[in-house]
Amino acid sequence: MNASPLRFALTFVVLQTFLTGAVEVWANDMVLADAQQKITRAGARVSVTGSTENFTGQVRVDPVWSADGNSNVSGGLVSFEPGARSAWHTHPAGQRLLVISGVGLIQEWGKPVQEVRPGDLIWCPPGVKHWHGAAPNSAMTHLAVTGAVAGKNVSWMEKVTDEQYDAR
Repeated sequence: MNASPLRFALTFVVLQTFLTGAVEVWANDMVLADAQQKITRAGARVSVTGSTENFTGQVRVDPVWSADGNSNVSGGLVSFEPGARSAWHTHPAGQRLLVISGVGLIQEWGKPVQEVRPGDLIWCPPGVKHWHGAAPNSAMTHLAVTGAVAGKNVSWMEKVTDEQYDAR
């Protein structure tokens, strides 16, 4: 069988691409072979009470993970007793909230208070002033995933007044 020069060149390119890809996969496997999963056992992280400077009512923060060399975001479960809420605040890299249980309230500055329920996902854009907490008659827990800029993940502001909280 007589192969044409074009067919030979195409076969060479395909073979070269395959071999290059195989080398890249092998190199990636070598890097990944040195990586190991890390398990942080339940109970290894200490729960803290939300500070009275930044929260109204009873709030517990359970750190889930911290920002580190692998990821520039932290995560925490924040549990609000009925009527408890954060102060007004912003996040330089934004924040995602996933409501885990209960009924909560959120508000962006200048906009109406909104009710949130389990499964609701809230995106708080960078620099947008907001607050979040539990509804008056229900506790609420959310998972907060917060990015950091230059090591800072939140700027706290004034507390939410009872009038602001009740403006539904």
